[in-house]
Amino acid sequence: MKSLFTFLLASAVVLPAMSQNDIDAKAREAAAAAAAARHTADSLDGKWIRSGVFNINMTQVNLTNWAAGGFSSVSGIAMFNGTANWKLGRKAWDNSLVLAFGGQHVHNGSDPQKTDDRIELNSKYGYELTKAWYLASVFQFKSQFTEGFDANGTRISNLLAPGYALLGLGFDYKPNDKFTAFISPATARLVIVTDETLWGGSVDPELRVYGVKNGNTTELEVGGYIRAQYQTELAKNITFLTRGDLFSNYLRNPGNIDVTWETLWTFKVNDWFAATLNTVLLYDHDTNLPKVDDQNIPYAGPATQFKQTLGIGLTFKL
Repeated sequence: MKSLFTFLLASAVVLPAMSQNDIDAKAREAAAAAAAARHTADSLDGKWIRSGVFNINMTQVNLTNWAAGGFSSVSGIAMFNGTANWKLGRKAWDNSLVLAFGGQHVHNGSDPQKTDDRIELNSKYGYELTKAWYLASVFQFKSQFTEGFDANGTRISNLLAPGYALLGLGFDYKPNDKFTAFISPATARLVIVTDETLWGGSVDPELRVYGVKNGNTTELEVGGYIRAQYQTELAKNITFLTRGDLFSNYLRNPGNIDVTWETLWTFKVNDWFAATLNTVLLYDHDTNLPKVDDQNIPYAGPATQFKQTLGIGLTFKL
């Protein structure tokens, strides 16, 4: 009994002490981790954090005396996604650039055709008001590299035809590094069409191409703008990004909201080889596309546009 009493007494003294030591150790570990995080943040303050990925995807088919038929062809797409971000105290500046160009050539006597063509620059400067909320301004520019044609060979687009330059002031919600949402009730957007051939020689002053009246090269729009983006790593070699834009023109048909929604899946095999799946959904009420009515009569009008690109090829980090 005496031995049992001694054991119980010792346990009553030692176990609480051990528990307190564990608590103190965990507290020290948490404090060290917080200090390390602050040190990392402080060391990055005022420095540019840059990243960039360049993808090249190629497909080639060569047929010689092929009984099943078909045509030899070659196609490829090159895409660049880059970011450059800066932070100092309560000020933050985020920039992104997307460039893409692709084409195919089928050896059946037809001319090479474009399959992708994109220029998009986004820049956002913000000042932190409270945690996760910033007073911010946004600049965006969109266009393409070269001319585009429809199925009949008629030119329907070109460099700066259309082009979009947007400038907005509003609030940016950024609770973490994965999600951001910018809301602007006052945004100016300039639509640019510099290729006069897109009006097809018409003299109708009310005719619009991409929203720009015949005889003009620009159209100023003022409206509300929302842009959201989410990016995460789903697994060790799988990343997912989605972003969307909404714009309503207060000056003309504010109920017709322009929509851009994009997703990008990246399946990484190693440092230089990856597969990508990219989708883009667009709706712009000022973009007329060939359609057919109930009586099978062709006409031009707005429609939802969708593009999906699956690529497997070389990936270079810059």
